[in-house]
Amino acid sequence: LRKHGLGRASFIPLDKMKKGAHDRAVETPEGAPRLFELISPRDHAVTPALFMAVGNTLVAPDLETASRWAYDYGKRWRVVTVDGKLIETAGTMSGGGKSVRRGGMRLANSRGVSTGAATEDMSAGDCKKLEGEVNDGQQLLQECRKRRRELTDELRKLKKRVKALTVKLPKLSMEITGCDTTREELTKRLPELRTQCELSAEDADKLRDLNSKVQKCKSDMASCAMLASKLEADVARLQKAILDAGGKKLKKQQKACENVVAALNDTGKALSSAKVAIASCQKAAAKAQKAKEAALEDLEQSKAVLEEKLAEFKSLESEAFEVMQAYEKAADIETSKREELDAISNECEDLKKSQGKIKFVEIDLVGKVENLRKQISECDKRTEHWQNEISKLRSDAEEDDDYDESDDEDEEPPAEEKSSSEDNDTEMKDVDEISDVPAKKEPVQGRSSLPNLPFASLEQYRTDDLKNDIRVLDDEHKSLAKNANMGAIAEYRKKEADYLARVTELDAVTEERSTARKAHEELRRLRLEKFMDGFGQITLKLKEMYQMITLGGDAELELVDSLDPFSEGIVFSVRPPKKSWKNIANLSGGEKTLSSLALVFALHHFKPTPLYVMDEIDAALDFKNVSIVANYIKERTKNAQFIIISLRNNMFELADRLVGIYKTNNCTKSVTIDPRAFGLSSQQNGVTNGSQVPLGDKTNADSAQNGKLSRPTGTPSGVDQENSMVVS
Repeated sequence: LRKHGLGRASFIPLDKMKKGAHDRAVETPEGAPRLFELISPRDHAVTPALFMAVGNTLVAPDLETASRWAYDYGKRWRVVTVDGKLIETAGTMSGGGKSVRRGGMRLANSRGVSTGAATEDMSAGDCKKLEGEVNDGQQLLQECRKRRRELTDELRKLKKRVKALTVKLPKLSMEITGCDTTREELTKRLPELRTQCELSAEDADKLRDLNSKVQKCKSDMASCAMLASKLEADVARLQKAILDAGGKKLKKQQKACENVVAALNDTGKALSSAKVAIASCQKAAAKAQKAKEAALEDLEQSKAVLEEKLAEFKSLESEAFEVMQAYEKAADIETSKREELDAISNECEDLKKSQGKIKFVEIDLVGKVENLRKQISECDKRTEHWQNEISKLRSDAEEDDDYDESDDEDEEPPAEEKSSSEDNDTEMKDVDEISDVPAKKEPVQGRSSLPNLPFASLEQYRTDDLKNDIRVLDDEHKSLAKNANMGAIAEYRKKEADYLARVTELDAVTEERSTARKAHEELRRLRLEKFMDGFGQITLKLKEMYQMITLGGDAELELVDSLDPFSEGIVFSVRPPKKSWKNIANLSGGEKTLSSLALVFALHHFKPTPLYVMDEIDAALDFKNVSIVANYIKERTKNAQFIIISLRNNMFELADRLVGIYKTNNCTKSVTIDPRAFGLSSQQNGVTNGSQVPLGDKTNADSAQNGKLSRPTGTPSGVDQENSMVVS
């Protein structure tokens, strides 16, 4: 590189490459081609280097297919497109741009003959021939790859089998060596066994004696058998002679005797069964008599009850008849009343409808009345004005009459004057009548309240029309008064009283609820305060207990929800010595035991309990931790009694009482030991105090007779007893 000035380059030593990596069969998504398979180097020796460079890179026709192959399958693939875009396994994408780099994988010698010049000399037949050779070569290549894949799989299976056999071979060799040793030992013992199997002279003499005895016994047995057969023949002959001695009469009598004996036996059985039946019948008769007496008593009672019930039934029947009559009457009344109610309800509905209509009319009439009142007030004002004018004119007329009284006495007014005077009188009467109309509706306080209306405004009203309107309004008012519901006010007052009573009850219930809610909140507050106080004390004592037991660890109780401690619970975290913080569920058996005991001792310190029963709490602890726990129970817990089931000597050696449980003859027994008294008695050569028994043997039967578990002698009955440990 330095000599020719070629710069820097990377070299791959082919002898250091891993063999066979590029020959493995790879399943690609959708049968995608690998870039390594598309490269055809001139020298196949550089194939491992090419595989190291490109790896299992797939070649895709476009970017969409490349993205699908790269991401949609379970395994990430490195994919390159035909136009040069590359997708790495990490997900990064590179490539693109205006120009595409080409020719970076030119492996042929640049100084060689160009391919263009070579292709110019080739004909079409040569090309077809080369294509056929290429196709044949590709088929051969596929077959070779398939064969290589099969051979690779078979080789892999053979390697697995070789590994299994290599593992099994030492075992077989060990078994063979064991069999060889066994065979050698047995071959060594063969001479000894053969010597043992050979008969000695004494054994041969004994064997001859025994054989002679056997032969003698066989001859004796044969003679005895012959004698026995002779005796049996004699017995049979004598038996036949005895049977034939009486002849037919004896046989008949024997047969009759047998029949009589059988009949007697049958009669005895029948008699015994009859006696049993008589006894059972007597018992049944006694029971039946008692049942009869009880039935008679029940019958008498039933008759009395029946008479009472009949009398009661008759009275009830008469009452029921009366009730039925009353019911029928009530039903008739109900039907009639229901009809009346329907009619009244229909009438009420009609009245309500007419009332609605009347209300509309009343509203219209009220508006008209208001208008008329306004008009009447205006008329009053005009009347007052004209009355003042009339009074002035009258005063002027009286003065004229005083002057012309003598002249007017003999003269009569002309007809025109009479008609004018009559017209004035009628007008005055109309004015008086009009002035009387508002007096019916509203009382006038005085003349000054009447308005002074001009005469032109009074001309538009007529007295007859006003009287007619007033008469119509009075009739409508009277009809409304007749149809009005006068009980509505009483019903309203009743509803109002009911409403006020319900409001009073609601106020009382609301006040009671508020009081209960306040009491509930106060109790919740007291509960929270007491819980947090106890929680703090238990947490501090738990730290102290765990540090004392583990000699350097730490423990912590934490609230999951500090705002509401009772909703989620408490987390118990522990840090064993020289370890990190862990939840108690993630600890080992011994660490869980120590943590639980520390929590139990902390709870005992907060609220002592007089009695504790613990079952093999030291099973998962080592010697040191068992001694620590036992000494703590021995020294620190003086205000409680501990009953501990243990199999560890450094636990039960510190006990004040030992109770051993064992089983003999399918019966559970117990042995009670006072270690202090037992040690003292051993020191004094067996001399013990009479009030204390160091060793006692009891059974469950003895305890069951007393009705409770027996207490060892010398054990106090109170809570001040320090410790009791049971060894099972």
